[in-house]
Amino acid sequence: MIDKVCFWINNTNEQIGSIIRWLFIPFTLLVVIDVFTRYVLNSPWYYLSINVQIMGILAILGGGYCYLHNGHVSVDIVVSRFSKRVRTLIETIMLPFILGTFGVFLWKSIDAAITSTKRMQTDISPLAAPVYPYKIIIVIGFTLLILQGIAFLLRDI
Repeated sequence: MIDKVCFWINNTNEQIGSIIRWLFIPFTLLVVIDVFTRYVLNSPWYYLSINVQIMGILAILGGGYCYLHNGHVSVDIVVSRFSKRVRTLIETIMLPFILGTFGVFLWKSIDAAITSTKRMQTDISPLAAPVYPYKIIIVIGFTLLILQGIAFLLRDI
């Protein structure tokens, strides 16, 4: 049963990550074009806030995928000197603290998403793009990240 749950979590993050990693290229290009038009042509795009939201969506949804592939920044200067078994033990001990921190982020982002959705919040740009879908996606991203941490914890125990 635990193996099936871990497989589902890993597979979900893998599928989302495989989509997200290819979307970074065109959206990064949009940001480059925006910077070019803003500073070289002196003609800013008023929907820059959408670019920021899209890049944020890609980053937050890619968090679980990055964690699955051990891509997050870590301080291995001390830990790398230990054996694999000791490193796993340290990671297992630290993981509940990390998950607790992300749990607080999830809790606060759920509150923000509910409030934003109730108010049908928009950004302050002339485009007045909706913000609440972005905040809902933040909740999904933190959930995927926490689930990936739980999968690692279950695997290592």
